[in-house]
Amino acid sequence: MNYKEIENKNEEIILKAKKYMNSITDHEHDINHMNDVVYYTKELLDVLKIEIDKEACIISAYWHDVGRTKLREGHEKLSAKMLKDEMIEEGYDNILIDKCYKAIEKHKWNMMPETIEGLVVRDADKLAWLGKGRWKSCLENNQRLDDLVKLLPKLKSEILYFEESKEIYDRDIINLVKILYENK
Repeated sequence: MNYKEIENKNEEIILKAKKYMNSITDHEHDINHMNDVVYYTKELLDVLKIEIDKEACIISAYWHDVGRTKLREGHEKLSAKMLKDEMIEEGYDNILIDKCYKAIEKHKWNMMPETIEGLVVRDADKLAWLGKGRWKSCLENNQRLDDLVKLLPKLKSEILYFEESKEIYDRDIINLVKILYENK
């Protein structure tokens, strides 16, 4: 199944995630960030040469920060639970529900996911620190960028799991520098 087919098949649940993320006031984790995470998830799925449930990764990328609409600390477990509840209500298969739950519940930078899908979503979420959407939202809303900038050196050396993620980091850090230089 290609990404368009996955998104069409799961359109209703993806639209619910977008609705939640459109209501968030945290500019580091708004819908632009969600879109960056989805983008990086797809990019990783295209380059990784291992068995991965793409559908679980795509759904999870859309839902990974939905819990932030209700709380900041512990949002990852709340996001996973909110998605699980929605998927149960929509009649999704228990295996897919479990994969999505596990892909989201430990996506925070200081956590280690238990599944390959979780590692993909976590790396995509961390690569989104370089994403145009996050920086655009922060710059447009005059948000302080100190905390974001401090994390950048750690991303590649301490946080990213896949070598392919580190290669994407090397490519996209240059684009980020250009964005910051143009907006100074």
